[in-house]
Amino acid sequence: MSRSDQLGVREAVRKTGRCILIAAVAASAVLAWSTADAANKYAGEFLTHGVGARALGMGSAFVAVADDATAGYWNPAGVADVVGKAVHLMHSETFGDVVNYDTGAYVQELSGGGAFAVTVVRLAVDDIPFTDFLTDEDRIIYDKSRISWESDAETAALVSYARAISDKLRLGGNLKIVWKSIGDYSCYGLGFDLGAKYDIWEGTTIGANLMDATTTFLAWDTKEREQILPTLKLGLAYQRPIESMESTIVLAADADFRFENRLTADQYHVGSVTADTHYGLELEYKKLVAVRTGLAMGQLTAGAGIKLGGFGVDYAFGKHEYLDSSHRVSASYAF
Repeated sequence: MSRSDQLGVREAVRKTGRCILIAAVAASAVLAWSTADAANKYAGEFLTHGVGARALGMGSAFVAVADDATAGYWNPAGVADVVGKAVHLMHSETFGDVVNYDTGAYVQELSGGGAFAVTVVRLAVDDIPFTDFLTDEDRIIYDKSRISWESDAETAALVSYARAISDKLRLGGNLKIVWKSIGDYSCYGLGFDLGAKYDIWEGTTIGANLMDATTTFLAWDTKEREQILPTLKLGLAYQRPIESMESTIVLAADADFRFENRLTADQYHVGSVTADTHYGLELEYKKLVAVRTGLAMGQLTAGAGIKLGGFGVDYAFGKHEYLDSSHRVSASYAF
């Protein structure tokens, strides 16, 4: 190895160490914040379902990949990797069509190395029966006219900005607006996400996304208050062309760290810190057809996609251990 190559490796290691140190400091800060109140540990659960059938087919291991219109959700720094403009829509029928989950995204490259994106996420459970029974001392009286049908809807809008700081480093952030409604009740909230992507060397990228970095506070019209506590998502991705097959392979691994004392609700836990893991693989042939598979928190995922010109259609399947499997279909157009 030449002296110049040695210096390049040392510089890469130094910068990588700096990124890891920043992530560790951020995690420590998150842990400190979380001790204040973990009573609302699932207040932001609807934002954990993911965006885009491509990423979901890869087991949701996308923090270090994040290079398409869905980057605003997975890692806002990845918005800077999008060339031109792109739109993305996804529909998902989850757990046997009990939960309807829809997302939309738009991203646009800006001059000077920056990029802008808007992502909307909506989860809804419709036709929930609210029953008001009449009672007397000996029996409950059923009256169909006293049943009302309501919906639970949870929506978030992410406004992203990212830019390339150097040839290797991209930084980005989200302004997050959340609103929920169930029956006649509603709430609103505001929060921020911070993201980074760094190319360690050619083909290998690390990524980090600190979601709800300052804690997202939700205010209900009933005067109730909730908090969405921070989540630290770390990822590693490796991409390599296979010239003999005219293909490209992508391998990715993510870990989501939460500090809400979820215990056995997540895969791993130590004290109040819990973690979920994600692994994914994508094989793309001639930038036309792709097949994908992965593990999302130990559950099998699979998917496929096709591109024709700027149009793309992707499908993802997600297996659940106890509930019905999930099917996601998304469409995109880059221009």
